[in-house]
Amino acid sequence: MTMPLSIVITTYNREDELCRCINSIIKQEYANYEIIIVDDHSSQNYKENILSKYKDIKYIYQEKNTGPGIARNKGIQEAKFNNVIIMDDDDVFVEDAFEKINSFFYQNKDLDEPVYHFLCTTTKLNDHIDYRKYDFKEYLDGVITGDTVHVINKKVFCEKHNYAFPDSKIGAELLLWYKIIIEHGYSVVNKVIVKVLEDASNRLTNANKEITKVDLFAQYQRDIICKFEKDILQVGNINHLLTKYRGAIVYSLLEGNRKSAMEYMLKSLKYSKKQFAFIPLFILPKKYIAGMLRKYRN
Repeated sequence: MTMPLSIVITTYNREDELCRCINSIIKQEYANYEIIIVDDHSSQNYKENILSKYKDIKYIYQEKNTGPGIARNKGIQEAKFNNVIIMDDDDVFVEDAFEKINSFFYQNKDLDEPVYHFLCTTTKLNDHIDYRKYDFKEYLDGVITGDTVHVINKKVFCEKHNYAFPDSKIGAELLLWYKIIIEHGYSVVNKVIVKVLEDASNRLTNANKEITKVDLFAQYQRDIICKFEKDILQVGNINHLLTKYRGAIVYSLLEGNRKSAMEYMLKSLKYSKKQFAFIPLFILPKKYIAGMLRKYRN
């Protein structure tokens, strides 16, 4: 017996990658699913092209670009099945992905978490058990790193706890996961279901993109600190907090907000005098800071 799955794929200016992702779904030896595409207002609307190639797909074209968080919320809202897979358009499912999901839930019928994190080919998990719920300290300490695929339990996620992805265009996922991990733990399933591909031309995870959208990256760092500073301190991971301070300093300087950068500079010095090494950044031109960021990220 197979459980029904809703696959929500958000897309933005990636028609070829989206087709590749859909093909990886169609190739599955699993029939009990629906595909929901949420197009976050791509500059070239390829909705009709997709619908002409693939049947029985629900395609939602957003009237304005809202970011991945709002697009994912829309997909979850439209999903008719309880188990909702959140998928990126530039990655693909491995051959037996849905069988792995089905097998896990069939063997663990008593679980009732808001979201389950399955592994990607880039995930590193310092554990060999099939399933475990980690706490916030373990998560920050790096028991698991890299990408994961999120399977939402819609009844618990939406109806019981009213969770939703934030409207932040950068970092919406992490802001949500921090909140859920603190309140429920980090439910990890030790099964690889997605192959991560890094050939998309407009990925956010590169230094040039960070520099062109520096205001969004700066706000993301500030949001993490504002919302979760106390929780991070409570589990004793000062290094993680310092990393967020450093990010806030660098991105704030790049967006020209020296006041904000100095605020986080002073906060960071309370925990580590090594942060004095960042003082010279305050007198450097932005182009040199940007060059250093590129070198560090690459």
